[in-house]
Amino acid sequence: MTFDVARTLWSRLRQAMTIPQQTGKGRDRESLAVGMILCAFFLDLAINVHEGEYDAVALFWLTIAAFVCFAAITLHLGPAVEEFLQRRFSVIVAVLAFICVCILLYQSRNDIEISLSVVVLAVLGVLQVSNLGSMRTPLFVVLVTGFCLVSVVNFTSPQRAKYPKIDVFLFQQSAADALRHGQDPYAIRFPNIYNGDNSRVFEDPHRYGPGVKVYGPGVVDDNGYITYGFPYTPLSLLMVMPAYVLGGDCRFAIVAAMGVSALLMFAARPGRRAALIALLFLVNPQGFFVINMSWTEPLLLLNFSLIMFCACRWRKGLPWALGLFFATKQYTVLAVPLLLLLVEGPNLFKELLKMVAKIALVVAVTNVPFFVWNPHEFIRAVVQWQLVQPFRRDALSYLVWLYNHNGGAKAPMWTPFLIVIPAIIFAIKRCSHTPAGFAAAIAFIYLIFFAFNKQAFCNYYYFVIGAACWSVAAMRSEFDRTSPAIGAAAIVAAVGGALSSFTLCRTLAPF
Repeated sequence: MTFDVARTLWSRLRQAMTIPQQTGKGRDRESLAVGMILCAFFLDLAINVHEGEYDAVALFWLTIAAFVCFAAITLHLGPAVEEFLQRRFSVIVAVLAFICVCILLYQSRNDIEISLSVVVLAVLGVLQVSNLGSMRTPLFVVLVTGFCLVSVVNFTSPQRAKYPKIDVFLFQQSAADALRHGQDPYAIRFPNIYNGDNSRVFEDPHRYGPGVKVYGPGVVDDNGYITYGFPYTPLSLLMVMPAYVLGGDCRFAIVAAMGVSALLMFAARPGRRAALIALLFLVNPQGFFVINMSWTEPLLLLNFSLIMFCACRWRKGLPWALGLFFATKQYTVLAVPLLLLLVEGPNLFKELLKMVAKIALVVAVTNVPFFVWNPHEFIRAVVQWQLVQPFRRDALSYLVWLYNHNGGAKAPMWTPFLIVIPAIIFAIKRCSHTPAGFAAAIAFIYLIFFAFNKQAFCNYYYFVIGAACWSVAAMRSEFDRTSPAIGAAAIVAAVGGALSSFTLCRTLAPF
């Protein structure tokens, strides 16, 4: 009886998957574009309040971002509103980017070189509002190159260079060094840098809670060493290896990942819109902070950018790019159901199976060699480590708010997984079967997942910001029809405003 029911369900699933897509599901809306850009902007503000850690104001901006993201996917506005948004889109993005630039200038007000560099990048970026013609691409390449140079200077120059007091940097540097010398990165042990002098940053019980602040029980032994090996996937380590071998610092790979992601945003649908979206992505007020902390989410975003570029320009490469994406971080497994938004052809079920097979091949090729090297240590580090991570009261999450307002009661560990299931179903039903719809769905489900997680910080939301930007950069048509007069006015206003803000920041610096 059970077998017959299962066979019937399987048959119906195959039948449903062989029905061609409805043409209405393949349309991208301008209201979605504006909504996702606003979502990215509000997330920028949220992680900028306290560097991505919990704060009431940050939670407010996070709530606004989540609401806007939900509304952008749900609402279908009338033709008049869509037409208005089409005409004003470039101006909207330019204004949001200008606000981010002003925040960056204020943050770097005591560093004249970085401030001037930000002004130059802002001017290069805002030029994209005008009709540049054949000069658009080279100017954009100069913009991305400038961003990468400033980012590198920010952590390599003798006046600014400093090693971040964060375990992620230690994990990547040590694992890369171990692999370089033929050692298993999942069998090595790391010192707990939050012991001794460095533990001061975690000694606020009102903020972090009592007991172990960073690691779960049994993670640190009596000698002050972590009992687990490299806690990330092999692909993320392989992606930073060239940076470590050639430059001695894994953060070179993080910078490259951000720059290439921006270039892919522009290359997927070249034009004014894509250039401005990439600009908004690059001037994220916490972008330099993400680089300095050496978080791995930019690596994930790079592989996600490869997915989006292939979906827009090279469909044959899409399954392989998806494989790299799923092999980069453990939580990417949540995106598996969203593959339904990317499959094409008369027999969707067959195409989905072929896609999954290629994805599985890439995941196996990148993981099996390290698994075979030492299965026990690999499983402990890649899987078990994630399960023993403690609840963090400094996480930018609604669970922290509930903890603070519910007598210190912690939500069950499975809470984010329970909440993300309806979010995934909603995204599949409401998002268009296009690359832009897929990116919007990714942004939505991971925003919900992180917002209700026991650990949610700047790096996690940085990936959501990138996905939200991609949902606009991947749209099929160049809707924008900004007149030359509006473009010129935006350039003058942005340049003048950036210089004025820079002058104001320098004036207020002593105070």
